[in-house]
Amino acid sequence: MENKKEKKRKRKMENSSSETLHVEDLQTEIMSWLPLKSLLRFVIVSKKWASIIRGEQFKALYLRRSMTRPRLMFMVRRIATLPPEPEMVWFQSFCKEERCIPGQLEVEFLFHSVYQEKIPYFSSGQQQLRVPPNTNYTSVSQPIGGLICLQSETKFALCNPGTKKSRALPDIQAHEKAFITSFLGYDEATNVFKVLCLTMVWAHEPSKRVYEYQVLTVESGVESCSWRGITCKEKDHTPETQGLCKGGVLYYGARSTSDHRPLVMSFNVRSQEFTAIELPDQLHISYFWNFVIYNGDIALVNESDFDPRVVNEPNGNKVFHIWVRDATAQEWQRTRIEIPRWEQNVGHVDYVFRGTTGTKELVFAQDSRHCEDDFFVLYYDTFTKDLRRFQIGVTGPKISVRTCLDHVDSLWLM
Repeated sequence: MENKKEKKRKRKMENSSSETLHVEDLQTEIMSWLPLKSLLRFVIVSKKWASIIRGEQFKALYLRRSMTRPRLMFMVRRIATLPPEPEMVWFQSFCKEERCIPGQLEVEFLFHSVYQEKIPYFSSGQQQLRVPPNTNYTSVSQPIGGLICLQSETKFALCNPGTKKSRALPDIQAHEKAFITSFLGYDEATNVFKVLCLTMVWAHEPSKRVYEYQVLTVESGVESCSWRGITCKEKDHTPETQGLCKGGVLYYGARSTSDHRPLVMSFNVRSQEFTAIELPDQLHISYFWNFVIYNGDIALVNESDFDPRVVNEPNGNKVFHIWVRDATAQEWQRTRIEIPRWEQNVGHVDYVFRGTTGTKELVFAQDSRHCEDDFFVLYYDTFTKDLRRFQIGVTGPKISVRTCLDHVDSLWLM
């Protein structure tokens, strides 16, 4: 008799455990599709929900799902007249300057993002993050894996614009007169971020200039991290463009210090190895060049091609060229792009090419150097030949606006 009761009790426990497991799996599946704003509220509902949302497995699942709904991010540097908001206190440990005086004109930074492929465009999933004036940034990295890296001289911080959380990183040790350039890379396979930092101590004689390469590894759940010197077996070089990370490889334009030839440097985030990618003789990259993603491939675009002094076609079409990297053939291919009726639809407003979306639409952002108030973005459908214009929800005088594609929501730094 006791034997039957024991078996019945075990079967009941097994059924209960199975039901509980099923409910947890269902909760996880549902929450993985929710907006980031909802998860930030749900984390305080219960300890159980907080444990699920902050778990490494759920973070990885949520990031994969977020990559199916990428965002456009606008990094805005503008004039501010108000002191920082209370929610921005976490930035104070990173900033050198004190809070601004009310009514005093200061420079602030605003990160604004929307879903880039979800209708209605530029009103779906809006997120904004303001940071205090006078943060003295010298660098804001391209967003990758949901994070951006902020640099102020020798100080660094990782920031998640969606959760409004940040993590101060160790200061880098560098000569007080060194020029410091940093890039953020991410390896999806190992779920690890790395900050690559290049320092150069300048001297009139090139042979006396000192180049150093350092890496900081940031892992989820690991609090301690430190800078580590690495060796560049390729040519010493000076970075000349912003960086772009794709598939665990960081790309940036540079110039060789030995023969001054322009080249593209690639840095494998996992192996920490540099590779110098030679460029065609007719391709001379400089500060005006920028990396973009064109139909899934790395490409270079010359922003000076969009200078108002560059004449369009007689029929009013806009023609420009980009250089696309064929990873299989390991060569650069010059691609011609023509936009019909550009002059009729756009006029003499300056726009620059920022890449393509997953639906193969071309994205152009207004040149912020000639933008005093409203800021617009153009979408061009290569199949329907439809050119559409959208205004982003950022008003007021802007010093500069940097537009980045494929930003994603992430639970890092939760």
